[in-house]
Amino acid sequence: MERSVVVDLLAGWDMGPFYYHVEDDPGGFDYSVEQAGEFLRLPAELIRELKSWDDELQATYDEDGDGESEFPSAELEEAWRERGKVLAARIKQESPVVARVNYWANGEIPDGIYIY
Repeated sequence: MERSVVVDLLAGWDMGPFYYHVEDDPGGFDYSVEQAGEFLRLPAELIRELKSWDDELQATYDEDGDGESEFPSAELEEAWRERGKVLAARIKQESPVVARVNYWANGEIPDGIYIY
């Protein structure tokens, strides 16, 4: 298979961070790190790092729904966002099937679109 898959890495609470289209699944969204790792043929180390990155965001989720889901500080959020950029670039570099990765940090398109 040639590099033909376009991936959106879009982290959000209580959902998988991977979006891509495959022939047998027209929806193409909300894939878990594990599902994407297998399909995109990512190395185990990168899968572990992506899982840790996603888990870090999930830990900020406020289940009470009062709108307070956020990182404890702006510095921690920026570090998480920057780590995501590095991971998005690695997906492109280390997957034999990925043609492009669009990284939308924390679902915030204006603050975080990076294309690799």
